[in-house]
Parts: sequence; C-alpha cells; structure tokens
Amino acid sequence: MRMIKNLLITLVAGAIIAGLAISALAQQRPVTLQLDWVVSGYHAGFFVAKEKGYYATKGLDVTINRGFGSGDTIKVVAAGSANFGVANIPASIISRGKGALVKSLAVLVGKAPESILAFEDKGIRKIKDIEGKSFGEAPGAAIMVVWPVFAKHAGIDISKTTHVPIEAAVKPAIFFSGRVDWVPGFRPGFDETVIVRAQKEGKKLVFIKWEDLGWKVYGSGIITSDEFLKREPKLTADFVEASLDGYAYAIEHPDEALQIVLRANPEIDPEISRLSLLFGVSGLLTPVARTRGLGYMEPDRMSFQIDLMSRLSNFTPPKPDEMYTNQFIKAKRFTVPAKLEAELNAIP
Repeated sequence: MRMIKNLLITLVAGAIIAGLAISALAQQRPVTLQLDWVVSGYHAGFFVAKEKGYYATKGLDVTINRGFGSGDTIKVVAAGSANFGVANIPASIISRGKGALVKSLAVLVGKAPESILAFEDKGIRKIKDIEGKSFGEAPGAAIMVVWPVFAKHAGIDISKTTHVPIEAAVKPAIFFSGRVDWVPGFRPGFDETVIVRAQKEGKKLVFIKWEDLGWKVYGSGIITSDEFLKREPKLTADFVEASLDGYAYAIEHPDEALQIVLRANPEIDPEISRLSLLFGVSGLLTPVARTRGLGYMEPDRMSFQIDLMSRLSNFTPPKPDEMYTNQFIKAKRFTVPAKLEAELNAIP
C-alpha cells in the first residue's frame, strides 16, 4: 500500500512538473530580431542563444530575420516592426538625431571597422602613403561621409588622393583588377570575401586599420526603440543577457558556434562565415569587455561618436543617456581558448 502511495505521489509530482514545463513553453513571448545584413558568422551569438535554449529559459521565442542595411533596420526597429535590431552604432546616432528614437544596448563590434586595404605591391605601408594614390568606393557609401573627417584626423591631405566612383557591387572586382590603388576595408562585412579570394590567388594584402590611428568609432551593436524599452525593460534585459551569453559560448566554442550558424543558414559560405566569426569575436573582445562585460560601451568612445556624427549631419547632439545604456551589461567570466587567441592574433 505504501509503495502504491509513493508511486502515486511520484506520478502526480511528475505531472505537475511536466505541466509547468508545458505552461512555460506556452507562455513564451514572441520576440523579433532584425539583423543588419545577410546572416554571417559574426551573428553567431544569437543563433547559439536560440539553439542552446538561452532565450527559451527566459521565456522568449526569438525569430531572427536577415537585414537590408543598418539604415533600414533602424527604421524597422524605430517603427516597432521589430523588437530589436543589429545596426551600425554611428548610423544609429545619426538616425536618432534625425528623429528615429532608438537606443544602443550593447556593442558587438567594439573596434573601428574601417581600414585602408591595398595589395602589397602598391607600396602602401603607412597612412601617408595613400597620398598620390587612387581609391575606389561608391559615392553613397557611409564611409564617404566620414572620409574627409578621418583624413583630417589622420593627417592626410585629401586633395592628394583620387576618389574613383564605383558601384558597391563591383568594388571587389575593381580592387582585384588593379584599377585603383586601394579601397576602404570594412569588417565584418567586406574584408572576409577579399581575404579568402586573395589567399586563393596568392596575393598579399595590407591593412592600415583606422582603429590603430585613434579613430574611436564602433561598428554594430544591439538596438531597440525608446518605446519598447520603456514598455518592456525586463524582457529587454533578458534578451540582451541571453544574447551575450550566446556570444560568450561562441567565444569558448567557436567551431561549434559556426556549425550552429551553418545548420540554421545552409546557404552561406562556410569559409567566409568562419572568418566573419573571427572578426566578430575580435571586435567583441575589447580590453574593456574582458573586464566590464561583453557589450560594454566606453563613454569616451560614445562621446567621440556622438560629437562627430552630430557635426557631420548637422543636428543637436543627443544626450549620452538618450543614445545608449550599459545597464544591461553584466561582467561574467568566460574563457578564450588558446587556439582562438592564436587565430585572432593571426588575422591580417
């Protein structure tokens, strides 16, 4: 009799636990994330968080959609058509200045993504070497907005450089043809394809990274709208934490993280995606991120960008606390594998 009673208790307890689990799944909140562009390796953290159940544990059912450029993603998030987005932080600042009320919640690419990219035989080794040289870029490219300011910052006489207007789609082809001496590099997003092709063709590349010249500008980060943040602060905190936990796992298990991305997006190129993942991890693992937490935005860098973008686009600078917040960033321990550190150090 006692055995039957204990069995009944066990069955009832199991049913209650199962019921709670089903109830928790039924109560998951639908959340939409719009990326900045097509899926690549540097988006790994989001796909890891989804597959590993980090979002589900917090009651979130996250749908990840490809993007069509940061400008479009910012509009979609500001309009409330997506809850969160991945977007270029300088573009977010400019959009905010023009009325799109979005806020940065975490930086993913915590280094300046731009560079001077040339083939070794062009004789470009330091920044002053680009004087007297030609470069190719689409006239409407975002990098052309900041180019005059960067040139002044880097001590370049812009009148001694020749801009060759080209279509964005043919930029790699023009570069490999040798019709220009250099092109603006950008990572992640552009450099991956060039590096893979150059390796296959046995060509050596030279990168002069703007970050190394004191250009305190970020790449992409996680954004949301003011309205959504005010309405859903707990959900926002949960989403940011789960996403950054996904990135921490990707850092500790990069090969597995890449496979997760490829399983979810079998149409993307594995070789380019792996390089994109390395670029993403490199951008994420800033010195301050290792101590203050992944995604932490440095106040001095944000101030530099806010001032720069407001001057370039002629709007009143937003207050820093309107533009970004570190309130959802948590310092958590994670380990960077020695093999990954070596790969990051070997990135051109």
